[in-house]
Amino acid sequence: MSKEDLYDFFKNTINTIEPVSDELILELFKISKCVHYSKGSFFVMAGDKPEYMGLNINGIFRLYYADDNGNEFTKGFSVPGKFIVSYSAIAQNRESYFSIETITESDVIQFSFLELMNMAQKAIEWFPFLFKLLQSVYIMKEMREKSFLLENASVRYVNFLKEFPGLEDKIRQYHIASFLGITPEALCRIKKDLKLM
Repeated sequence: MSKEDLYDFFKNTINTIEPVSDELILELFKISKCVHYSKGSFFVMAGDKPEYMGLNINGIFRLYYADDNGNEFTKGFSVPGKFIVSYSAIAQNRESYFSIETITESDVIQFSFLELMNMAQKAIEWFPFLFKLLQSVYIMKEMREKSFLLENASVRYVNFLKEFPGLEDKIRQYHIASFLGITPEALCRIKKDLKLM
């Protein structure tokens, strides 16, 4: 992807969330860099203090917690066109509680969160975008809580297929099972019951 294509992708993604002037987007883009992450590498590791947020260009990321016994609990996935960040950690300047790992080869336009906040202090036009971005994270969190409290695993699986179309064939089944809060064996039974196997 050329630098011009990267900028267009960056600008269009931001404007899809909330329109921001080209001048401000270009200012942020100029302090950003395109970073390649090989499969199995980390955008953020649990225990590290994150500095950057990024825009996923073409890869798949998994956000997950791990307990002291090495058990992993998938929090979510990032697909192309989505921003990735350990938000509470970066906002509170502390270590991240979860990791963000690449499942595929991935390219990211990444920039300093602190630099963005400094820009927002000078240009209030950034705040509607930041509000909408944070709002989307909160809505996603609330819907996930509702799903675990009120829906069974079959419904959660069907909703996963709707939320992430085409993703199932690109990731491991135990990642999906972990995201749904079930075992891989239970996921297999659900797929059989739904006649998806």
